[in-house]
Amino acid sequence: MYLWRKRANPDWVRNRSGELIRRFGSALAIIERAKKARSLLEIATTKKQGCDLVREFGGTIKKLRADWLQHFAKQSRAKPLRIGSRLIVSRSADSKDKRAIVIPAEAAFGTGEHATTAMCLQMLERVTRRPDNGWTMLDAGTGSGILAIAGSRFGAKRVFAIDHDPLACSTAQRNARTNRARNIEFRTGDVLKQKPGAKFDVITANLFSEILIAALPIWARHLARDGCLILSGVLRSQESALVAALRRNGFGARQIKRRGKWIALLASRTRKSS
Repeated sequence: MYLWRKRANPDWVRNRSGELIRRFGSALAIIERAKKARSLLEIATTKKQGCDLVREFGGTIKKLRADWLQHFAKQSRAKPLRIGSRLIVSRSADSKDKRAIVIPAEAAFGTGEHATTAMCLQMLERVTRRPDNGWTMLDAGTGSGILAIAGSRFGAKRVFAIDHDPLACSTAQRNARTNRARNIEFRTGDVLKQKPGAKFDVITANLFSEILIAALPIWARHLARDGCLILSGVLRSQESALVAALRRNGFGARQIKRRGKWIALLASRTRKSS
């Protein structure tokens, strides 16, 4: 396996990220660091695809060592992520805490450390503080399955999780088995074309803003009357466009979290549309 890498300014990322996510899906990682002007883009790929990416977009490719995933996990010393009082996200299976879920380090699929994932988890934990276990959830663009697994842990009776990348789905299924989350249905497919055939109390989506905006009319049909949307993967510069799109589709923002360059948004139906 090879790794394509490129450092780029926000304008470059904004103009080309949509095309890259359509072509490479969850194999694409965009890494932003506080006080750093440029982002690092990475795609795990074949040698031929990597060379094609260099010719088309610049950047570099390098061959990964055979045990690259184990090496990456060993090098990482990230502390467990605590979400409220009900959840701890850990990379290590050594945790004995009953609140812990284990999400190993995997290429580009999300371990909870990125600001967008952490903010989504915090919102999900808050909106699911309810006594009954009768609510349902759709996780669009599930990646590692972290939000779906968290939803299961928070009491969802059924979780439907979609990702267009088969590798992401297999990774998410493995993570669900590791965490004994048995009420999640994983499906490979395009979030803009899938027809879940049900209504959901919570819809989560940590995706690029272009996909979120395109999916809103679909989710409007599949969100329960008193349900909520938890959306992230959105830059601060894209906030106004997403809020406007929500209004066009009968939603209103209940809360907006901001961390660094990123936002996460909690939305529900407006009274007029309910």
